Formats: sequence, C-alpha cells, structure tokens
Amino acid sequence: MALVSPTNLLSLHHASGDQTTALNNCPSRRYRYANETNGEQPLKIPDPMLFLSPSTDHRPKVLPTISHCAIHLEMLEVFHTLRHEVIQSTNLDAAFDIGPRATTKSRRKWDSRTRKYIAEAVLIQDPNIGDKRKMKWTYFLHIAATRFHEWIRRVANHLKDAQLGAPLPRYLFLPPLDVLVIWHAFLLNCDDFKAYCEKNKLFGIQDIVFPWADIHAAIDPDTWKYTLPSEHSDWLLNTHGLDSNLVETLAHSGKKDTLIQNVLHAFYEPQKRSKQHSTSRLSQTLRKARQTQELNKPLVENVERQCVFVDKMHAHRWIRSPAVAGTLRRAVDRYGKFLHLFRLHPDQFLVPTLDVDLVWHTHQCSAGRYRTFVTERVGRFINHEDKIGRGTLDDGFTNAEQWYRLRYGEQYQVCLCWSCEAILEEVEELDDDEFGELDPQLGDLASRVERRVHYYREVEVARTLGREMPLWGHG
Repeated sequence: MALVSPTNLLSLHHASGDQTTALNNCPSRRYRYANETNGEQPLKIPDPMLFLSPSTDHRPKVLPTISHCAIHLEMLEVFHTLRHEVIQSTNLDAAFDIGPRATTKSRRKWDSRTRKYIAEAVLIQDPNIGDKRKMKWTYFLHIAATRFHEWIRRVANHLKDAQLGAPLPRYLFLPPLDVLVIWHAFLLNCDDFKAYCEKNKLFGIQDIVFPWADIHAAIDPDTWKYTLPSEHSDWLLNTHGLDSNLVETLAHSGKKDTLIQNVLHAFYEPQKRSKQHSTSRLSQTLRKARQTQELNKPLVENVERQCVFVDKMHAHRWIRSPAVAGTLRRAVDRYGKFLHLFRLHPDQFLVPTLDVDLVWHTHQCSAGRYRTFVTERVGRFINHEDKIGRGTLDDGFTNAEQWYRLRYGEQYQVCLCWSCEAILEEVEELDDDEFGELDPQLGDLASRVERRVHYYREVEVARTLGREMPLWGHG
C-alpha cells in the first residue's frame, strides 16, 4: 500500500516533527477551546476505557493485560515527573546545601583614562551547577532505598501475621512514591530480588500481585502526580513512621530543622558531620541512608539504569497517543511470540524491542506470577538482565530479529510513532470490516489519521505548556 511505503512514512515523520514544532510556538487555532464554550470539555486523554479491560484476572498463567501495560505507562510518566521535580527543586538545593559556588578572579583590563592596565575583579559562575543539581536525584534515591527496606520488612511482617489470622491492612501493598520507584526497579532484576527476599527471610513478598488498580487510582493523568489516599498516608505515618511525600518532607524539614539540614548537607559534603543527634524518625532514616550508601548502591543503580527506559517511554508518549490501545494490544501479542522464541532457541540470547520490553517489565512486576508463567511457557526461568553491555545487546537484538522474522514472517523492529500506529489501527479496522461498512479509500483514511493525530498532538502540547485545551469535533 502506497500510504505505508518507506518514502511516504519518511515524509509523514518529517511533517509530524514540523507540526509539533509549530504547535509549540503557537496553537493552530483549528479548534474551538474549552474557555470559549459553556462547559464543554475536551476528550479525556488517555481514554478511561483503556483501564477497564479485564484487569482483575490474577491467574498466574496469563499474559499482562492492556490495562496493566497502560497503568505501567502512567507510572513511568510519574517517575519521569518525580525526577524532574527533584532535580529542579530549589528547596531541595537548599536542603542539601547545593548551590553555585561562584568565584572571583582578577583579570587585566586596559584603562583608557589612565592609559594603564588595571586589575578588575570578575565573578566566575560555577560551571558545574547542573551536575551538582542532578546529584540530588542520587541522594534522594539513597534515602528512598532506606525507606524501601523499612517498608518491605513491615509488609512481610503483616503477611506473616495474616497467616496467623490477622487481617491485612487495605492499602498494605501501595507504597509512597519514592519507595515505589525503588521496588519497581528491583523487581526488574528478578534474580537479585529473589536473593534479597530469601536472604532477609521476607516470606510471601515474591507472591505479591503488583497493585496496578490502586496505583492507577493514585495518579492524576493531567499532571502525572501520585497522591496516596489520605487514610492510607495517615496509616503509613502513624503506624510505620513513613511520610507519604518524601520530596515535600525533605524540602520542609530542610528549611526549619537545623539537625535535618546537617544530615542532608552530609550527603553533599561528607566531611560535614553534626555531633548532635535528633530522635525524629526522619533524622534517623537520613542518618541510616547516609551510613549505608555503599550497601544501597545496587538499588540506586537499578533505578538510574531504568531512567533510560523511562526517558524513552516519555519521548514516545504512547499513553497520550490516539492509538494507544492498539499499540499495547499488539505489544502483548508480540511479547508472547518473543517468549516462545526462548523455548525454540534455548541457546540464543534474545533482546526485545521497546514495546515488547514494556510488556516484559509489566509482567515482571508481579514476581511470583512471572516466574511461574515463564518457567511453564519457556521450560526454564528467563531472568531480565539490565546490566549487559552495548555489544552483547546488539548481538541479542540481531538474534531476536532474525528468528522472529523466520518464525512469524513479520517485521520485528517497527516504527511505533503516533502516526504509524494510527495508520495501522485504521488498516486493521478495514481488514476486520466483514460487511464493507467502512470507507476503504486511502485518501479518506489518511485524512482521518491526520485529523486525529493532529488533535491529540495539539492537546498534549497545550497540556504541557498550560494552554487552553482544544475541543474534539470543532476542527
């Protein structure tokens, strides 16, 4: 089909890039806007129906659902937003005592009045301030890792008590955001997580089903903010001494509490150590985080490696795509085929495409169910290894691409941009049209795709820049 020829796709991608650049500079004015109507609202993006597909199927021998993958995309956007907030926070700069260390230097300057060179003082700005601010994210993760140890041990204790008849707290498995970041990245290093649970006698932890529905309920899809229900945050604080919002807690305490300031400053400048000791729970956690940095380093590195994947998901923005349901449905299908290649080629190292990797990560978040499913489907356990070098990854991707095409007769690496996915969705609808109710004309198809993608792109730009939202159907 000419519409999906390489030449036309390249032109489409160029046009899409130009369109996004133009929208960033100025709205298209193709639409009416929410402030110009009597209460009319723009489309909900993502569509709430995306999260209503069967997501309560907890059988261990099924693939992840579209809903689980969609919530995972939401969660990754939350992680991206959190990292940006931590790095850009001036309040956290002050709390950790990170600031520009400007220096004054003297330089020779010709003075035309005296006709002599004179010494002039020049203020040299700190060229490393950007890198220093990024280090806050690492410090933040060390504190989060300490809180993760506290949280998961208490969860294990509740599970142990439940075996003796004690009821499980309603929100037991929904942690604060910083703890969720650590837990999520740890789960993606399956063997490491299993060894950690066994070493620390955390019985029952690997059988936890990841709380997708509760995570979705805690996320604001407009701002990508994660907020625990008040009864849950109160329960965490009163029962376990865990603040639900670590960023706010550090920023607030770092302003008013000198002892907290001293401990936070020690992250940035280890030689700064206070001889005074606070008995507050936060201060104890911070001191422990400072003292166990080497022990927690692997957990922090897990998260920092995953930041690359988080950035890729943010760049693709599938969760905001007009064709996200189709993208995820095909990704789940391709993931099932990818796993089957492990059974067919047990001696081969295989690397997934980006969409397959998303589903793989989603599957691993429920550690016990993933282990059971893969062991039965493949005949052995497949560990997800994210510490592999670039060369080995390239070889593994080539292997997977070769065997996938030979086995299924399909392209392995495909373009997953909004436009290509929207085109594919339209083509699939035509293929499924038994009674010829849809218009097969390519010109009309292209027009529908362009109109839909343009609207979704304009909504996303408006949301990002804080503009008024365009209304669908008024273009």
